[in-house]
Amino acid sequence: MRIPRRVLINGGLAIVIVAALVIAGLVLFKPFSASTASATGTQLTGTVQQGTVSSTISASGAIAPLSTTPVSFAVSGTVASVDVAVGQTVSVGQQLGALQTSTFQSTVDQDYTAYVYAGQDLTAAEAQPNAQVSQINQAKLALAQARATYTAAKSALASTTLTSPVAGLVVAVNGAVGDSSGSTSASSGSGSGSGSSGSSGSGTSGSSSSTSGSSSSSSGFVTIADVSKYTVTASIAEADIANVTVGQAATVTFPALTGVTATAKVTAISPTATSSNSVVTYATTLTLDTVPEKVRLGQTASVAITVATSAADALYVPAAAITTASDGTSTVKVVDSKTGKTTVVAVTTGVIGDGGTEIKSGLTVGETIVLGTVSAGTTTTGTTGTGTRGGFGGFGGTGGFGGGNRTGANG
Repeated sequence: MRIPRRVLINGGLAIVIVAALVIAGLVLFKPFSASTASATGTQLTGTVQQGTVSSTISASGAIAPLSTTPVSFAVSGTVASVDVAVGQTVSVGQQLGALQTSTFQSTVDQDYTAYVYAGQDLTAAEAQPNAQVSQINQAKLALAQARATYTAAKSALASTTLTSPVAGLVVAVNGAVGDSSGSTSASSGSGSGSGSSGSSGSGTSGSSSSTSGSSSSSSGFVTIADVSKYTVTASIAEADIANVTVGQAATVTFPALTGVTATAKVTAISPTATSSNSVVTYATTLTLDTVPEKVRLGQTASVAITVATSAADALYVPAAAITTASDGTSTVKVVDSKTGKTTVVAVTTGVIGDGGTEIKSGLTVGETIVLGTVSAGTTTTGTTGTGTRGGFGGFGGTGGFGGGNRTGANG
């Protein structure tokens, strides 16, 4: 009986699919292992490298100014002028706004008149031939009180003009002409300002707050940010915070700005933790050494804090090359360049970095080491040598699994 061509083709495809599923199942339940080699396995090798080995802790946060200072009127009144806008740079002593002065000036005039009369009363009391001491003392007390009241009225009048106690960038304006001096409604000038957060300075209001764009803030009529330095506050997990100390160096990158990086240092670590969804973290502040161009307040920043680093000429190998016994002894398999014979060598390890593990003794630079074995397959070339790709995914070339050589944290 003749079998139709279509049946033969479909049957063949079915056999291929079944075979592929069987192979995939074997791989899934028995993946490749660096400690097991089959008869057809191929040894994956690399070389001992030299360079800096660094271990980093990664986190993210938002760019903030070095500090923010909320500034408020010391007296209540009606806003007569708003003299700055969000995004404007101000200097110390620059006028920020003013209140209507008519009521304050009237009070000054009245208190001055009372002060003059009190002085005349004292003069008259002292001029009386039979004036008692108590009368004179009472007149002196009245004069002192009138003087104090007049002085306070003049100070209140002066306070109707608000000036900046610091230099910096205006990041919030929470008042408009016609508002009361304590108004929290945002003025039109704060519509598109950059947000800010971070450590706070001291303003005339004695309190601080973070501001964000057009949102209003009750802590100050104007909020001024010190942008001479930028900071990032990141949340570090409790498992990592013990390795973080003030003064450690870090690298900062910006997801929104390709190729823009900055160096930074850890400048503060919160002594208390924050818990969210059972995750305990510690707020850690880093201060950027310089302010990169195009970086703005509020932008997302990724930080990599260097918690351990080796000497610049340290030797290192991929972690896959090291076998550590239960007693803590570490060994590496070294391949003789002439005979191809493999020898197990005891090594002393140092910094466990992001791109390799430091070897303090036992190896020399350039030696060929064994990373593991993979099933025979298509040969692939790595950065510093060759490896073999397994029949189901495989591993990359020398210098580590999945690719070429990396130096320290950055390759």
